[in-house]
Amino acid sequence: MGQNIGRAGRRRRVMKEEVLSASFAAYNSSPHNAGMEPGDTPRYGVGANIENHPQITDFVPRRYRVIGLISILGIAVGIFSEFVYYFAPQLGEWTQVMVSGEIREILSERFLAWASAAMFLAVACYASLIYSLRRHRVDDSRGQYRVWRIAIWTAVALSFNAVVQIHEPLASVLGHRTQWNLLPQHMGWWLVPASLLGGWLLIKLIVDARECRTTLLAYGLTLICFGGAAAGNLGWAPAQLENLPGILSRALPFAANLLLLTGTLLYARYIVLDVQGLIEHRETTIVQKTSAQKPLQQTAKTEVATSTNSEETPSANKWVDGSEPEANGESMGSKRLSKAERKRLRKQKNQKRAA
Repeated sequence: MGQNIGRAGRRRRVMKEEVLSASFAAYNSSPHNAGMEPGDTPRYGVGANIENHPQITDFVPRRYRVIGLISILGIAVGIFSEFVYYFAPQLGEWTQVMVSGEIREILSERFLAWASAAMFLAVACYASLIYSLRRHRVDDSRGQYRVWRIAIWTAVALSFNAVVQIHEPLASVLGHRTQWNLLPQHMGWWLVPASLLGGWLLIKLIVDARECRTTLLAYGLTLICFGGAAAGNLGWAPAQLENLPGILSRALPFAANLLLLTGTLLYARYIVLDVQGLIEHRETTIVQKTSAQKPLQQTAKTEVATSTNSEETPSANKWVDGSEPEANGESMGSKRLSKAERKRLRKQKNQKRAA
């Protein structure tokens, strides 16, 4: 019994060594691994090859539910920051460590600034993707795609300013150096350029993205929200919002940033699907204007050509075999051929056929 067990164990070890040696020989004989040493085995599988790497367009959401979830997440961030801002005194009493001002600055203002910076960076990334695809459109002879390059750098600058908040100190410095108080608290030094540049850029984006209705709606709402925020900074707030201070200076800009990101995601999705040929477009019919004389001339030419063809039809349909018309029983004139002449013509025709 023990001998059989030992013999089976030795047989198993020998077969295992043979399988390992055969697999190692097959591995070394492959052209991909011919120059590799025994210790240089690959650490990744076939799925990590370069042909299986994810493409940049794979990060564009294809389903509306994903874009909706991103929008809902942004709305939740805005609601949380406003909740913390208005209930900061109660939260300060509950913590007994932080005052309401610190809670508002950390959990409301800084949190909104970080979220806005992240959204602007995402807008810059997706605008760069749109620009890289949009520039290859064949019917864009006026180069409207260049507005996306401006949008990229504008989004990066706004992301930087959302964290640093450099616009207010810079406006104060300009107002002090020029001795020109443009609007209260030197607000005009940053509000006027931002309104002009931002309004022009949004209008250009709306014109370029007019084919996608959802993007058109999102960018239109973005323009309205930014306009409402600018009016709130100027003190043109309606009487109903007097009991809610800061709603126009915090909530509306954040809502505009979220709508801007949503619209850019929607247009990036539209561009990717359009490049893949998954979006149907209406066929454009080009109507050529012709004068009243051209149809008449073409009709006259057609009639002349038709009459000419009808006159040439009998002669064109004649049988041509190299013989004279008299060979088929036709006469060239009123004189009929004699029997000897007809016999001679038949002989010539037979000789031609034999040749």
